[in-house]
Amino acid sequence: MALNKKKEEKKIDDHEIKVTRAKALDNGVTMFDAVINGVTIYGMNYRILTRKADGVEFGKVGFPSKKSGDQYYNHVFVKFSDSDIDEIDKQIDALT
Repeated sequence: MALNKKKEEKKIDDHEIKVTRAKALDNGVTMFDAVINGVTIYGMNYRILTRKADGVEFGKVGFPSKKSGDQYYNHVFVKFSDSDIDEIDKQIDALT
């Protein structure tokens, strides 16, 4: 017997974000630290990627991770909305 479960789309709340440090690397990645809703996260990264299908550019935020065996696992994760990522991009541009 199959169960019909509908996935509920959850609205992503905007977060209070303050980028405290940013350093652009040679490979197009920017390393940064941020305070998100009062919690400081060190060693995050930001890069701009391009979708192969339609050529649209978008920002991607990476989180600090630890290697276990052959895989990497994030220490922390925050689900950002598009407006959160835009805000991070603006703050990084102001610091670099």
